[in-house]
Amino acid sequence: METNKDAYLRYDPAKENAWADAIFKALGSKSDEYYKVASQQLVTILIIVIAKKRHEHFISDVETNYVGVGLMNMIGNKGGVGVRLRFHDSYLCFMGCHLAAFTDQVDRRNQDFGEICKRITFPHRPDELTSYVTYSWNDGGDEGVSFLENEGIVRDWSQTASVFHADYLVWLGDLNYRINLPEPEIKSRLRQNELDVLVDYDQLIVERRAGRAFPMFEEGKVNFQPTYKYDAGTDQYDSSPKRRAPSWTDRILWKKERTRGSLKLLKYDNCMGMMLSDHKPVHALLEAKIRKINSEKQSETKSALIRQLSETHDNITKGQISSSFVEFGDVHFMEYKERTLVLENTGQVLAPFRFIPKMDESEVCPTWLRVHPISGILGPGEKIVIHFEILIDPTISSPFNEGSEEIDNILVLRLENGKDFFIVVNGAYQPTCFGVHLERLALMSLPVSGAVPADKKSKKKQTADNNESRGQQATLPKELWRVLNFLWNKNMLCLDDLFLDHGDRVISEYVRRCLDTGEQFDTNVLLSGKQKESKSDDESASKEEDEDKAVATEGAEETIGANSMIDILVAFLECLPEPVIPVNMYKQALEATASVEAMNQFKRELPIIHLNVLLYITSFLKDAIKYAPSSRREARALHIAETFTVMLRPPTDYKEQNPPLARQRRAKFILALLEEEVN
Repeated sequence: METNKDAYLRYDPAKENAWADAIFKALGSKSDEYYKVASQQLVTILIIVIAKKRHEHFISDVETNYVGVGLMNMIGNKGGVGVRLRFHDSYLCFMGCHLAAFTDQVDRRNQDFGEICKRITFPHRPDELTSYVTYSWNDGGDEGVSFLENEGIVRDWSQTASVFHADYLVWLGDLNYRINLPEPEIKSRLRQNELDVLVDYDQLIVERRAGRAFPMFEEGKVNFQPTYKYDAGTDQYDSSPKRRAPSWTDRILWKKERTRGSLKLLKYDNCMGMMLSDHKPVHALLEAKIRKINSEKQSETKSALIRQLSETHDNITKGQISSSFVEFGDVHFMEYKERTLVLENTGQVLAPFRFIPKMDESEVCPTWLRVHPISGILGPGEKIVIHFEILIDPTISSPFNEGSEEIDNILVLRLENGKDFFIVVNGAYQPTCFGVHLERLALMSLPVSGAVPADKKSKKKQTADNNESRGQQATLPKELWRVLNFLWNKNMLCLDDLFLDHGDRVISEYVRRCLDTGEQFDTNVLLSGKQKESKSDDESASKEEDEDKAVATEGAEETIGANSMIDILVAFLECLPEPVIPVNMYKQALEATASVEAMNQFKRELPIIHLNVLLYITSFLKDAIKYAPSSRREARALHIAETFTVMLRPPTDYKEQNPPLARQRRAKFILALLEEEVN
């Protein structure tokens, strides 16, 4: 799937359907014997599970999920997708992923792997028939579940399954691990067929052996040619000026078994005949033993337990919790955090529990907090882990950034026929310019992090400050001006790959901090992602020798810095609570492309701040197309039109009858604005 044009689009059914059709077409005359069990897409990551129709009756509990690990956990060009299912009485999980790129980003890839494992979950339907199996996952001996718990992730595994809660877990995708050798040496070793030497320098194998990533996985012997990077349509490794070093970026692994012999690898190879991409796909053939259980003994055990509990005379529900406080500490915009506490049944009877709303309230907890399980039953002596998850996203961030809402709440946990527990939840939200209304940003004279919350000002002083700000900055948010001011010059706009690639996550996060604090941009950071170090005398002596290399890399670093700024611009626009084109004008915007008069009328009805922002951004984008290298102008224009559709989105209750067509109409609206600017 493409990695440029649709980099901000999470789900595109047209591409998914195209791949599914291609798979069934490849099956030829046998295609009627198969059906699609499930699929999951995240931008350019897609996983499809198919099975023979004769197995359909035995496949159940099919669940899918995805998680993005790109910028601010929103941009999904990096992340993972998963499908979990039950086949007879065995649980299977299939994961696909795309991890961070570039040779020197090993730690980032390791971090991406950990984030995907920690954040992706599936609903689990408890079944007495397989209870002993689920117990074996949670008895402390499973390497995957232990990894999660060592990372502080403790959930109610009776209701929720991680990727590791499966008999078989297969993990595949563009893991992006490279070979720790220079490009000329790698190619020389390949010409001599010294694959074993290169394998010793393979980053994934090195990281697995060191226990820093995928330590609980196994992989077949890598005895095929590296799968990246080729000139598209050929078997020739990258001959472009970038000369990407060959690497085994594409891999298939499976989780280690506690009992050997259930899973057997029959084949593991690449597909050199595939010419559609700069990657060569990999494929694996695995043979697994599937469990079938007789239910008689489980039923007998359940009956015996019920008899034992019914004979107990103490009918008072008793319990205790590990803490009455849930403290999240500093909480940033779009930052996921989780805390847990333990509820224990200390009595001799079953203890039903549930969270209840406080007096005069209808909801158990505020919208920024998720609690699970919300209710349940504990047997005598049993414990359960209760999870508290927080995420301040664009839909709820505005009152937090304005200081009118805080992370401060009390939850009530009730034991039926017992006591109520009062749990205090608190944290300190760190304001950001992301997720703030354009009108408010335009009126703020100070950076968001330096602004005093409204409830801490006297009404008189607040009014005076707002009036002063309105006179100074009522036309455009200063944060938007800073981003575009950095990008809006011919040197930047003439870069070949501007808009066509993503930037660096570290640089993007640095830019976001500068926007929030008002700190000036450091060009050293924007060009390299780190502060430049002073040179020693010996290093200075070799300055002439390094100049040629510096010239060769300067353009690439400048492009990464510029694209990092564009990532921030797109994320800023996407996070606006009210988009540049207000949602109540969405339909009118799509219809405004019909004529010049319709477009002019549309603009006249836009709120003044939104109109200013729209004109400012489209003027910049027009210049970005105008000064693009001629060989890249068409691709850049198309990408801009598709990417900046984030400036308009439909109301939440708006039903798109034809999502692909609606996406085309949004892009057409952006193109109409750009063409009008040109005219």
